[in-house]
Amino acid sequence: MAGNSIVRLGATLILAAAYATSAQAADYSVGGMLGTQGVGVTAAKRTDWSLVDEDQLQLRFTFGGLDVDDVDDLELSGTKYKADFRTGTLTGGVDWYPFSGKYVDNIFFSGGLVYFDHDIKGTTKSGQSFDVGGAHVSSSDNVRLDAEVDQSSWAPYLSLGWGNRIRSESGFSFQAEFGVMTPFSDPDVKLSARDPGGVLSADNLERERRDIEDDLGGAQGFLSVAVTYQF
Repeated sequence: MAGNSIVRLGATLILAAAYATSAQAADYSVGGMLGTQGVGVTAAKRTDWSLVDEDQLQLRFTFGGLDVDDVDDLELSGTKYKADFRTGTLTGGVDWYPFSGKYVDNIFFSGGLVYFDHDIKGTTKSGQSFDVGGAHVSSSDNVRLDAEVDQSSWAPYLSLGWGNRIRSESGFSFQAEFGVMTPFSDPDVKLSARDPGGVLSADNLERERRDIEDDLGGAQGFLSVAVTYQF
């Protein structure tokens, strides 16, 4: 599975960065992160590159993942599902700290590439009324939808954040970041129905499947926070 490859590659990059900290002090940071991409680890290296006076450019790699069963109220195309959700994400990019003032020197802009593998398996929650490809389904119809979503893709990202400007002294640092990534490929969506009354047609299901695909295939926002230690 692609997720296993992400784990191996992410672990290799993080271990390499951690090993490098022993070679040159005060130029690296490693730590843990939490965000919409899951729980993971992050490593950064200060570079000698410069775009303006007194700025800082860092190379950063982040690996995160999440494996959660029985997630309540996961929405797909406006309909609530109870679902199992698994994801693995590997990010590589450049963080640019352009400012040098006392209150703004921790602000950074970042850009790079994300590789992610998302897997969702869910069933619509009972007791709700919802629309399926233009057809209305009431709770008394006893219709249940089963959805499987698989998306593995590269995605360029842009973000804005604050924190973890690597300084000469060692110590802990905080970082927060939010941004947008745009996948190169659409998700693979499979949708089936348990429909004892024959309320839905094949066309309704296909339209609903495409709606889910469109909702998940566009630009995706992300948010993360991290605590790092600088060496």
